[in-house]
Amino acid sequence: MKLKKSDEEFLKEEAEKEFNRVDFAIRELKVLNKRAGRVMELVMSYKEDAEYFLKNKKYFEAFELCVYIFGLLDALANLELIDPGKARKHYKIEQ
Repeated sequence: MKLKKSDEEFLKEEAEKEFNRVDFAIRELKVLNKRAGRVMELVMSYKEDAEYFLKNKKYFEAFELCVYIFGLLDALANLELIDPGKARKHYKIEQ
């Protein structure tokens, strides 16, 4: 899909914002149970992929991956396998 410059700039800003939110959430979380291990490996792999997409100006793909990452983090937090720490407000869990 061919995007207008303003559309591309909007996607870039949103992808970078979402990536920064994911980065903050990952830095702040604490793994509470080793059962979270494999999913956290996926989270880190997807984060690397999102970073690659950002660097290669594939902003939609980067944004999409970041949203998926947060779905995984939400699930881990709701299962009480991780503690979101200072990033708790970014999660969809009971406060």
